Amino acid sequence: MINNNLCRVCLTPTEHKCSGCQEVNYCTREHQKQDWKQHRTQCVPARVREDDTFGRYLEATREIKAGDIVIKENPLITGPTLMTPPVCLGCYKLLEEDKTVDCVNCGWPCCSDDCARREEHAPECFYTRQRGEKVTITTFGVPHPNYQCISTLRCLYQRDHNLKLWEKLQALQSHCGERRATDKWNNEVKMIAEFILKFFKLEGKFSEEEIMRCYGILQVNGHEVPLTEPEYLAVFDRLSMVEHNCRPNCNKSFTSDGQIILCAMESLSPGAHITLCYTDALWGTEQRRRHLAEWFFECCCARCCDVTEFGTNYSAVKCKNKDCSGFLLPKTFIVPIINLTTNRDPATSALDSRGWVCGSCKDVVSDAIIQQLLQNIGRELGIMAKVDADACERFISHCSSYLHPSHYYMTDVSLTLAQMIGQETEMGLSMVTDDRLMLKTQLCKKISKLLETIAPAESRIRGSLLFELHAALAETARRRMLTEGPATALGYFSVSQLESRKILMESASLLKHEPPELPEGWLLQQTTLNLPKMDELIRKLSNELPSPL
Repeated sequence: MINNNLCRVCLTPTEHKCSGCQEVNYCTREHQKQDWKQHRTQCVPARVREDDTFGRYLEATREIKAGDIVIKENPLITGPTLMTPPVCLGCYKLLEEDKTVDCVNCGWPCCSDDCARREEHAPECFYTRQRGEKVTITTFGVPHPNYQCISTLRCLYQRDHNLKLWEKLQALQSHCGERRATDKWNNEVKMIAEFILKFFKLEGKFSEEEIMRCYGILQVNGHEVPLTEPEYLAVFDRLSMVEHNCRPNCNKSFTSDGQIILCAMESLSPGAHITLCYTDALWGTEQRRRHLAEWFFECCCARCCDVTEFGTNYSAVKCKNKDCSGFLLPKTFIVPIINLTTNRDPATSALDSRGWVCGSCKDVVSDAIIQQLLQNIGRELGIMAKVDADACERFISHCSSYLHPSHYYMTDVSLTLAQMIGQETEMGLSMVTDDRLMLKTQLCKKISKLLETIAPAESRIRGSLLFELHAALAETARRRMLTEGPATALGYFSVSQLESRKILMESASLLKHEPPELPEGWLLQQTTLNLPKMDELIRKLSNELPSPL
């Protein structure tokens, strides 16, 4: 029987565990310090578990507070996304014609000689040299077919050059068995496997099975890193074991150097499953489930099982019966749907036979009618100019006759409008009408509250909304001071500034891990500039207010 309660340094039996991860033991503090350089990269408050329902997953090993970092790790491998214009294969920046430096060894264009010498570029450089003919890229600014194989090639390279990394990659899910013999699989074989074998002359070096498994690993486990334009792809080790939930308890961010950060957005008890949303949490339930099913994942989380999505009616449609103010929803979204990547099949969809039921009058409407309505509204949204605030307001007004006020289509446009008001001119909110300023305030409050219910881990959106809300409240107070005069509005102005500061602090807390390369990171920088100014203003206001009798 193996005794796991042994000091990691001297193998002496001990009950003292590392307080960070609760996974390894040390007999003394000195031995813990001695081992810290090696252990620090594995010391996370989570451990890998496995069962028949979830497969491999992570659970908390100790109490984790909201805001704590659960995982921070470097990528196993990085590379360009599947459909990308020519990018630098060292730093992934978009390349422009006549502004490139060709690698002297292989011909692949980079943005500089330094990037051409980077370790990331070694795999395609190695196989291109073996090919015996340099690569020539002449078309820029549009997706280039030569780049869709690069990330897969980089995975394959590890088999013969970094066995430890290769084994870590091979331990990840690829869903090859489920994908095989589909039209999509056959297209991917031609696009990726056959291209790699023929273009790089690697027949006999790698099998089609090896190539397709690496490609599947990238598709299932890859994260698009938004630090560059366009985004690049990265695969992480422990993060790949975090299970999905449509209302997760963690979110992810990236550091400027490409590390990923998994941060707890609510307090977790020891043994709690650590979860992340694999899809867009702002989609409706059927959209999320159909997207997840494309990767052979049938989600049965609490949000998917509740058709009201925690009472928000996020997917609800208005009942059209006269004198009825109710809303339609199916009895359940948890139904097996076949061939989700193709057209909907009424014969296999339980929604079609069950229909959508009004919560008030109990009328039943067929799923086909609901889907047609949603498709029509989706097309309208697709052609709408979302940079036009008036167009957004017209959409909201028109669709309010068909959709619940919190429906995902309504929320999508409302979110755009809330962020857009005040950004139409360089003068910002000072040029916005009072009605528009009030609308911005109302939308920011409404959507923030909605997100707290259905997607509290969406910290970037919530943090950005709260930043907009603090600015709207501060502008409202400024206008009231101007119209009512200091004597009348001073008390209100002081209270409003305190509320605005509180909201700004919450925004900063939600965005604290966002890098400066992202818009949310820029907002974080603005909060650090605004807070001292607000503190000074509040101090002055406090001095001007009359003392209580």
